[in-house]
Amino acid sequence: MSYDQPIDRAIHNRDLIDDTVFAARRSGLVAYLPWFFLGGLGVHNFCLRRPKAGGLQMAGTLFIYCTYASDGVRPLIGLVAGIPLGISLFVDMLRIPAFALSCSERLRAGLEDGMNGTDD
Repeated sequence: MSYDQPIDRAIHNRDLIDDTVFAARRSGLVAYLPWFFLGGLGVHNFCLRRPKAGGLQMAGTLFIYCTYASDGVRPLIGLVAGIPLGISLFVDMLRIPAFALSCSERLRAGLEDGMNGTDD
């Protein structure tokens, strides 16, 4: 299939990007499942392509677990450290639909940049 006219090529590229984004979209409903069962480990953030946030939540949960398992004053430190983690999980609960949409938009922007970079 030859695309001699730039308008046909642009339409084809737009359709290709739309199809790819639709196929790779992230569902907010599906992201709520790992949030509910494994929220403290940040698995829902990895599903939504937010590895930094997921890594921070995972590290925070592991830190809290290690402090609770120790003796002395360390469980109190874990309790204090658990407050920001709990707040971040609550905020994630409210923002998962926006994160899912943002994931699709980042994919779309990356594909559009790639398509624009290959034009002659």
